[in-house]
Amino acid sequence: MRPRLVITMVVGFVALAACSYAWGWAEGDVTYLSDGRDPMDCPACHAEDFPVFTSRSGPHGGYTATTQKCEVCHTVHAAPADSVLLLPKPTVLGTCRHCHDGTGGYGVYGAITARGLAVGADHSIETTNVVPGGDWSTGGSAVTTFTGANGFLSCDDCHSPHASSVVATFSGERIRFHASDLTWLPYWSTDKLLKQRPTGATTPTAVYGSDWCLGCHKGRASGGPVHNHPVDSTISTASPFYYDRVAIVTTDTSLETTYGTMGLLGAVPGSLPSAIWHNRGYVMPWPRTPEQQGHAPICQQCHEDSRIVGEPGAVVPARVYRYGDGQTSGDAGTDNPLFQCFPHETQNYRMLVEATVTAYSDDLCLNCHPLAQLP
Repeated sequence: MRPRLVITMVVGFVALAACSYAWGWAEGDVTYLSDGRDPMDCPACHAEDFPVFTSRSGPHGGYTATTQKCEVCHTVHAAPADSVLLLPKPTVLGTCRHCHDGTGGYGVYGAITARGLAVGADHSIETTNVVPGGDWSTGGSAVTTFTGANGFLSCDDCHSPHASSVVATFSGERIRFHASDLTWLPYWSTDKLLKQRPTGATTPTAVYGSDWCLGCHKGRASGGPVHNHPVDSTISTASPFYYDRVAIVTTDTSLETTYGTMGLLGAVPGSLPSAIWHNRGYVMPWPRTPEQQGHAPICQQCHEDSRIVGEPGAVVPARVYRYGDGQTSGDAGTDNPLFQCFPHETQNYRMLVEATVTAYSDDLCLNCHPLAQLP
């Protein structure tokens, strides 16, 4: 089996067993599914992996000749009349939300609103076919025919539900877990089922970074006919940085850099406390370090989950709650980054890392352009 996983799905069932959240269904007392299966029964979706979870693929990959995973998402004789691909819901979005519904805070949409805060920006599923900055020649928006209803954006425009032709695995930030998972998770890197070639992209991208974003937002690249903020990509350099390889400061107080990931640092299977959530990739010290020479920021250094970064030499440590530690998911003022819902939705304007809800904030610019460097 190939080690594919969607961490949020795996963790959802663990949380279900631990705290009676019916993840994937309504919160409250656990009831049986419509086909009689007990949702407390992990093998319902993780049959090949239970009980040792050696591949942690969930229903999205790692198939065998005797797999029983197909029936998790496809129903051969009982699909709705308006279903596509024998899915249990009329649309791909509806099928995805059958599990990824936000119950208990584990979904990709709805977690921010559920905590009583406003969504500042999102990738609007089934409500838009317009890509901001999607036109290479003008830098303006472009209309794209997506796979969802009415040609609108849908989940499978970016994700491959069967883990086919996906990007290389990367560390990521979005890991939700329970204390008992410390000895269960053998793989922390995941491809997040991201297609190498999302709908609208003209060429495949093997790693997650600026070039993956520019597959759709073509007019936002540097080096094109429209002047944009410099972005490290194959257009600007032969060996661009990407999510798992950027120049990060060596410590929160350092002005020196090393090559590292924007995501979780030092994740060793079975010893999660040694791993570090950090904001060290969101700053660029001045004068620029040797590792930074010849490189611009990647898209994710300005667009990611909302947080307070600090500044070079005084980076604010990132803290992400662990279920069962007494914290509520996404408590404002304690979690940094908040919610971990990017790129689906964020609290901030235009999905900026640091910004007010309605306007730009100079604080974001000062992460890389300290006052002493300004003319």
